[in-house]
Amino acid sequence: MSRYKLAIDIGGTFIDVVVFDLKNTLLTAFKLPTTPHDPAEGVVAAVGRLGFPPADISDFVHGTTLGLNAILERKGAQVGIITNAGFRDIFEIGRGAVDFAHMYQFDFEPPPQIVERRHIIGVGGRMNFEGMEVAPLDGEAVVAAAKALHEEAGCAAIAVSFLHAYANTAHERDAIALIREAYPALEVSAGALLANEYREYERTSTAVLDAYIKPVLKNYLGRVSSGMERQGFAGQKFVMNSSGGALTFDLAEAEPIATVFSGPAGGVSGALHVARETGRRNVLSVDVGGTSLDACLIVDGEPMDVFEARIENFPILQPIFDLRTLGAGGGSIAWIDNALLRVGPESAGAVPGPACYGRGGTRATVTDAAVVLGYIDTGNFMGGSMNVAHELAVTALRETICEPLGIPLEEAARSVFDVLISRTASSIKEMMLERGLDPGEFSMLGFGGCGPLLGPMLQNELEMPELVIPPLPSVFSAWGMLASDLSFSDSVSVLEAIDEGTMARLDATADALAKRSTAALTEKVGRPVEPAVSFLARVRFIGQEHTLSIPYERGDVAADFLARFSRTHQDRFGHTFGSEAEIVSLMVKLIVVTEKPDLSTRIAQNTQLAPTAPHRLFDQAAGAMVDCEKISRNALEPLRPYPGPLLVIDEGSSLAVHGNQTLSVDEYGMISVRRRDAASALEA
Repeated sequence: MSRYKLAIDIGGTFIDVVVFDLKNTLLTAFKLPTTPHDPAEGVVAAVGRLGFPPADISDFVHGTTLGLNAILERKGAQVGIITNAGFRDIFEIGRGAVDFAHMYQFDFEPPPQIVERRHIIGVGGRMNFEGMEVAPLDGEAVVAAAKALHEEAGCAAIAVSFLHAYANTAHERDAIALIREAYPALEVSAGALLANEYREYERTSTAVLDAYIKPVLKNYLGRVSSGMERQGFAGQKFVMNSSGGALTFDLAEAEPIATVFSGPAGGVSGALHVARETGRRNVLSVDVGGTSLDACLIVDGEPMDVFEARIENFPILQPIFDLRTLGAGGGSIAWIDNALLRVGPESAGAVPGPACYGRGGTRATVTDAAVVLGYIDTGNFMGGSMNVAHELAVTALRETICEPLGIPLEEAARSVFDVLISRTASSIKEMMLERGLDPGEFSMLGFGGCGPLLGPMLQNELEMPELVIPPLPSVFSAWGMLASDLSFSDSVSVLEAIDEGTMARLDATADALAKRSTAALTEKVGRPVEPAVSFLARVRFIGQEHTLSIPYERGDVAADFLARFSRTHQDRFGHTFGSEAEIVSLMVKLIVVTEKPDLSTRIAQNTQLAPTAPHRLFDQAAGAMVDCEKISRNALEPLRPYPGPLLVIDEGSSLAVHGNQTLSVDEYGMISVRRRDAASALEA
């Protein structure tokens, strides 16, 4: 009988592995360096390091940003577009949108397009906005277009996007069937089948990006599957989606756009679990790895999520956590720009990595500065499995920062953190203040390999009352994947004003949507499922462009539903209107609950660390290097206060508590760091 659940999360620097022993309710974790030349190789190698037969694994949950990286690095497949005749420039025009940051930059050059105009073909056929067929689909033209794109232009994938397909998907479904019949090996994506929304450009962009990464992700997941199966694995395989649930490998291969923020979503899913289990209503989750920092807000016990995101200048219509990603991590490189010190966004990554890793890196990074300031225990990096050289960190800082700026070593290391923390805190403040939120009313949950490292300094800069560090912080995103359930989302356009007639029709629409989605999920999972079903309606005042997501329940009365939307609008934007509102679309979310670890699950210790030892670090409160204690996390006594400064270490991370902070541990093993120089708004 299978007794283990496995989660593997690939980051830019490390592969995080967490194993849940179902029989003994025990968690085991370890890290391995990422294999940038072939990410699948690192995953398969990690499975071979588990210490038990892969045949004993029941479920494997994977988090990867491979699809996102393929878009950012322009390493996807060559894509063609088939659309309506006369509308072949929809994707290239892209509403003429320019990000605010570049709005007044007259020499701004947008990133290169993913699809060349010569690879966009229009065909006959048209639906109107009510879903009525104005002109039949020209099937012969569809097949001819596919032939021209695939055989003549060499496109490996095709995106199909027709005008008003949100009102009637028949033409897109027919086109897909014709293309697959003619070219079974050709990857095809359709806009309205991925995002049943009314905006043609955003829908086309979603289909294009899905098609662009589909061959890449399909090949990658196939190699992961075959590599694991060669070792004897025969369990179920899942990929995290961008909104915190898990998809089967088949679902992920069919709709890879749903996985573009797969890795960070695992951390938010874990943060949400912690927030709810510990009664913390307002939480800022901060996931800091070697390459980037991902921040997300949990407000009143619910994550901030959106149904539209952007990758560079390309919109995607998918349910997704509202993540803010910054180029701020342990591997962020410090560099000089016209006598100014800058940190990131370029990262040393896994190869060569920070200079202190001894793998050939010569440029100073945040990790090197942390070594110099005593924030990292060089004798216990990654549980002692990896050597970290203090002298190499010193050399890198002296040659790349100290000498060009003419400053001493300690000042250079402090300045690296000053620049990084200031920039990061400003971005987080902007994220919170644009929603009218006060950082003083939130707990920060810090995790990732560098979350505990940066957390106390960010806490001081943001004047937040509490910093929470969960158990296994360095692999917490992988832990969050194990704590996730199987999920599936689908939507349908509505575009009707809110009145009693609309609400009555919406009940029937919801029933049909739930039935259709449950059948699709059952087919993909390969077994009968009885999911929990919930609905969200996307609503706006008539005349508005963008929408708000409002919970919908069968039997909702129009007046109550409109009042709920109006209150949400007031809370979010500080005002509301007395005008009519309309429902743009209805989304269903299906959840199949799985067996998972909880906060009380025991954690296996891979190494034995000394309980305490003398140490020396830079105390932010004192503004100087000070003598303090170095304490193993396992030696911390629950409910006992530990005033800073001190360094807390575990197998994968270091937590430097400063002189104005006090640490304590709760019954779950959660570390709470509180500022002593400020009253806690959380206790008000």
